[in-house]
Amino acid sequence: MLTPDAAYVPPEQPEGLTEIQLTGFPYLCPAFVNELLQATDQLAETQKKMGLWIVNGSQLGWLFDPYQQQVLLYVPGSEPLAVQHTAQGWGPVAGFALDLAKVWSCHEL
Repeated sequence: MLTPDAAYVPPEQPEGLTEIQLTGFPYLCPAFVNELLQATDQLAETQKKMGLWIVNGSQLGWLFDPYQQQVLLYVPGSEPLAVQHTAQGWGPVAGFALDLAKVWSCHEL
C-alpha cells in the first residue's frame, strides 16, 4: 500500500466501495497524486513510487523536486516530463495550472 503526500479522488471514483474499504485510507488508487521529495528521500526510489501510482491507475502524478526546482509530470504511457515554470493539469484536474515560482519561493533550502 502506498500513501501519497497529496491526492485527488473524483467524486465518482469511490462508488461501489464498501464502508470498510473507505475507512481510514481508502482502498483505491487516486486519480491524481502528488509527492514532495524530502531531504531524506532518494530521488530514484521516489520516481519508482510515482511509476507504481501510474501502473496502478493514477491518471496524473506530480513529483515536486525542490532541490532542482522542477516538477516531474507522470502520465500513463509516457516518460516523465520535467517542468520548471508551470505545472499544467489534465485528466482529473484539467484546466488547473500551478505557478511553480510561487511554490519555490515558499520552499527555502
